[in-house]
Formats: sequence, C-alpha cells, structure tokens
Amino acid sequence: MPFIPGTRKLSENTLNQYSEIRKPKKGYLPIRIRKVSFSNELLTIGIVLDKEPEEMVYIKATTSELLVSCSVDTHEGYLSRYAYFALYRLLYYHSEYDFEEYYWPGFFDQNSGVSKYLMILKSKDSLHIASKVRYKGFYKPGNQLPEVSENVITLRKTRPIIQEKPPKDSRTILGFCMADANNERHRTNHYPFLIPYTGILNKDKTKVKGFKNYVLNELNLSEINLTEEQQCLVGICFAMKKIALVASSEPKEDVLVLAKKREKNKQNFNSLFELWQKALPLLSGRLYTHYCYTFGMRHVKGKPSRSYMTPCSFSNETPEVCFLWKDIGDYYKLELRLMLDGKIRQVQYYYNTALFAMLCYKPRNYALLNSVMDDELVCFFQKRHFQLLVLKKHYDGYFKDFADQLRAIYKFTNK
Repeated sequence: MPFIPGTRKLSENTLNQYSEIRKPKKGYLPIRIRKVSFSNELLTIGIVLDKEPEEMVYIKATTSELLVSCSVDTHEGYLSRYAYFALYRLLYYHSEYDFEEYYWPGFFDQNSGVSKYLMILKSKDSLHIASKVRYKGFYKPGNQLPEVSENVITLRKTRPIIQEKPPKDSRTILGFCMADANNERHRTNHYPFLIPYTGILNKDKTKVKGFKNYVLNELNLSEINLTEEQQCLVGICFAMKKIALVASSEPKEDVLVLAKKREKNKQNFNSLFELWQKALPLLSGRLYTHYCYTFGMRHVKGKPSRSYMTPCSFSNETPEVCFLWKDIGDYYKLELRLMLDGKIRQVQYYYNTALFAMLCYKPRNYALLNSVMDDELVCFFQKRHFQLLVLKKHYDGYFKDFADQLRAIYKFTNK
C-alpha cells in the first residue's frame, strides 16, 4: 500500500481502497492488538477479534509503501480481515498513521535480526523504537535533506557598535527584548523579533529589577528621551513586529491558499533577517537586553512577565558554518560546527531560535547567522544533535550529492 507522497504515512482512504472489509456499523466488534516484536525491519502485531484466537500480522515499511502479510490468508492481491483491522486499529480515530518509527532499511544484522544502532523498548502491548543516543541523526533513504544554494555567500563584515552607558539622572530605561515563539502549535506563532520595553534599574544600575511595559507605539515612550541610535532601533523593532506573525494553515485548506501563505511567510522571514542585520550594530552594545519565549503573539502586550524575561546579549561577530567529516567503520559522520574568532565552536542544541545560534562556551549570547541558508542548515542539524550519520551502503546518490554541495560552499575538515 503506498504512503502519502514524501512521508511514511498510511491514510485511511488508502487502506480502504485495498479492502472491502469495514467495521460493522451496528453492534460492537472488540479489536485488541499488541506490538509483539520488531526484528529485521519487520513489525509483528498480534490481533484478537472478539473471542477469536490471536493471529499475527507482519508489517514492513519501505521508502514509499507499506508491505503487509498475515498468519492467515493475506497475499499480494488480498488483505485479510486480521490485517485490515490491525491497520484500522493503528489508525484509531485518526485519518492517517505514521510508520516512520518502523522504517530502518539496512540497519539490522540479517543473521541475528538485531540492530546495534537501535533501542527497542517493549512495554506490555507496545514497542518504542529509536536510535541510540550516540547514533542520533542517522539518514534514512528517501528522507528529505536541506536544499543547498550553489552561490557562495560572503561572510558578513563586522560593523562598529554603539556602546551604551547607564543613565545618569534616572533609573527608568529603554531595553530591548528578543520575542521568540518557534512552536507551530501556537495559533499566534511568530518569528523572533525585537521589541522595546521600559524598565526600572536597581540601585547600582547594573541590571533591570522591574519591567513596566512593552513599547508597542510612540505613545509608550513619552517619559524617555531617546538618542538618535535608540530612535533608529525602535523604528526597526516596529517594522519587525509588523511582519513577524506566521500565517498558519487551517484544516482542509485549499492547496493554492496554503501555498500563498507559505510564500508570504518565506518573504516575511527573509525580510526579518535583513532587519536583524540592520539592528545588530545598534543592539550589540546595549546594556539591557533580554530574551522572552512568548507562547504566541497574543501575549506580547502590557507588562512583561519578570519570570519569562531572561538576560541575554547579542554578539556582533558573524559565525561561519563549517563541517567535520569522519569515517567511522561502516558509516560516515557529518557534524555541523561554527567558526568564530578563528576557532571551531560547538553549538548548543538545547535551545533553537530561528536566525540565531548560541555557542556552548557563551550561554545566552546570541550570534546572528550569516544567511537564511545557514539558518536552515542549523535548524536541520539542531534536531539531530548537530550530527548527520549515513551508512556507507546509503551514501552514494542523494546523500553524496548533498555532501558535495556542502563541500562546494562551506569549509570541511576531515577527521
């Protein structure tokens, strides 16, 4: 049975196309399944229909389709009721089921049926399959890799920064906060943007002890005399907020409407990156800067919550993406690193803020990446602990093309 294109998901519509069997509209048919084992890429499911004896259903996920067999009468032209109801029960109340967890082509020893790369955790009636921590980030044939531009992007030059000094006659200050909400579940999700706030300093004027308001318009600045640099930075902040909101998709939305939203989001994201580049020289030398995870644009109003405002800083240096390439027996390892001050630095993977990276040796110091393409690569590798592994048997073809494209653009170090 074919998956939804580009995924390892089986839809209910596809399942029903391969069988005329359906759950009775009247009456109750108890269906109990248990995931028995996962060996040699084969998932074995035990199924009990009502009071009948348990039968076994065998499932294998390939690159583009699901192979199904059964201990009873399933063959290439017929799907048994046991196989149908086992898949039906996996779907449960959803319209599709993702078999990505059970797609591990070539990762098993064919003689023993065991994989040294995987953890297979078994509970009473279920299984959980994942790569071991040291093997996190394995490439599987058919998986999408980031697109790499053919054009070399010149490293952004460092510009002089404006070094802020504590106010002499007042403890009321204008600070700047990176507002972040990179979780797509929020209906008012937004890209990271900069927003001004007013606050009160402590006695020695070293840190902000209290926050008054987010600055949403010029009226919120009546009590503060702005310098020319602050006025310029505030203007950039207002421009950012106008385009930071992400247009989210709606259930069963028209394909053309969804495509327009995605294109608009992409344009806004690129424009935000340009605004961040303009803001950086005016922002890097500021004394009072914070980070806030907003949980959506709807919360960016009124008084900032002190518990969510984390002091941070913004680097004026431009990190350069580079890669380490290692040959480790039966697989290759590709690691993403950042080069700063002539040294190769490791990136933190606990936090992921679009367009920025944080280095392990400087917590909460945000470094603006050199390009949108750099951001796409960092986001992709961040989900894999900044390493991408590939079995040598899977290297030639799509993955090799990807690695060669990276080598043409970025610095590679062979280990």
